[in-house]
Amino acid sequence: MQIFPSGPQSSTQHIEQLLVAALYAARREIVLTTPYFIPSETLLTALRSAAIRGVRVILIVPEKIDSTLVRYASNAYVEDLLEVGITILRFRAGLLHTKSMVVDEEITIFGTVNLDLRSFELNFEVSMLTYDPAFAATARAMQSQYESKSQALQLARWRGRPDWRRRLENAVQVLSPLL
Repeated sequence: MQIFPSGPQSSTQHIEQLLVAALYAARREIVLTTPYFIPSETLLTALRSAAIRGVRVILIVPEKIDSTLVRYASNAYVEDLLEVGITILRFRAGLLHTKSMVVDEEITIFGTVNLDLRSFELNFEVSMLTYDPAFAATARAMQSQYESKSQALQLARWRGRPDWRRRLENAVQVLSPLL
């Protein structure tokens, strides 16, 4: 187990580098939970690359969040992720505040870091990194509970949303570094 602090005192974005390295190391499955999903281009590319190379990628986010702007910014990434086969689940059973990532049922990253630029660059965060299949199995069981209380987004239906909403999501995405 390692404890991994990060924040603006750091000269590089270590937590983002750790997450990206874990995504590129994945061979079978990546399951992520986060209340806020506004990824950097680097993280987005790593997620998409994993799915393209055949890794099963599941992203679990809450159906309702406390910021409308964050929701719109997050939605701007949905189509790109669905197009490469990433499963996006919206948790429907209340607040989802868990920030976790399990890779290949072996590596677990669990802590305070959201998958957004604010967590990577501005906030003081701490994450726990484990290389323990037993701990990963426990974390994965928790994530499976979230999955069972979630609804999957469908690409065809997503593409059918109104044009005004797509334009709004893209406009808010421009502001994402401030969210």
